[in-house]
Amino acid sequence: MNKRTLLGFVGATVLAMSLASGAQAQQLLRVSGGLAGTYPLFAAKLTELINKNIPDVKAAAVSGDSVKAQIDLQNGQVDYKIGYTYDVKRIADGLSTVPIKTPDVCHIMTLYGSGLFAVAKTDGIKNLRELGKGKYRMWTGSKTGFFFNLVSPALEAHGVDILKIEKDGTILESFGYGDTVTAFQDRRLDVTYFSGGIPYSLMLQLENSPGFHLIDWDDEALTNMSKIRPGIFRGVVPAGSYKGQDKDVNVPWYVNQLVTNSKLPVDLTYQVTKIMNEQAKEFHGLFGGSTEIGVNDPLENNQVPVCEGAKKYYREKGKM
Repeated sequence: MNKRTLLGFVGATVLAMSLASGAQAQQLLRVSGGLAGTYPLFAAKLTELINKNIPDVKAAAVSGDSVKAQIDLQNGQVDYKIGYTYDVKRIADGLSTVPIKTPDVCHIMTLYGSGLFAVAKTDGIKNLRELGKGKYRMWTGSKTGFFFNLVSPALEAHGVDILKIEKDGTILESFGYGDTVTAFQDRRLDVTYFSGGIPYSLMLQLENSPGFHLIDWDDEALTNMSKIRPGIFRGVVPAGSYKGQDKDVNVPWYVNQLVTNSKLPVDLTYQVTKIMNEQAKEFHGLFGGSTEIGVNDPLENNQVPVCEGAKKYYREKGKM
């Protein structure tokens, strides 16, 4: 090996070692952004803000079902997750569809409200109780996923056993959430479900093709739902939110929160909490309901421990 070749080899080796050292110093943070709808938009913006404001870290959004994401958070495979307050608590206690506890989950910030929207064909059912009286094709997601874990008690609140109607001939579809729009447009579904703010982007895609009927909940069903899933309450979709909707529609309502693992560094959680509260307007306008972020009480409806880093921030601001 001649001198020039040797010097080139040594230089390349030093550069490679330097890059490797830099890569090791940079911490990778994974933000779970759900499967479709508002969550991926939220996760993308949060990763952008983390990358812009916190040195020596690299954030990336990842997709995944809500239950799996929280288990991954417990195991250190995910670092941040957006989820519903009632659902985060149930998963943490091992009471969800996958009975694995997640005791290290902790609260950063309450974000925005979402509703459960039951959507039927314009010439289809008008009340969820009708699902117990015939054979239908309905999307519920997988039986270990978030939506099934919400649709099942929704039907129970109307006196309908989801497993019994499946046994009696109703088809429960479990394909991906993002595919529900096409399936409904192709009239392969009698009923499907969405969850998000108002107006909800995926539902807007159905307004003209083929149109839909948003199912109203009565007082009895809403009361039953709040007993079956504590933390869910009444919400209203105002008249005119969607084409052809000429009156207010009552739906179950719940609140989203951002959570992390309590074992992450306190200072890192403090910085993320600060970003979420002080740059909340960065999220406004991304989707229906996003303007609530940073406006409402950041600790509202939370049922899991508040992270130490978040406590530090909220105490400084007099909010604890």
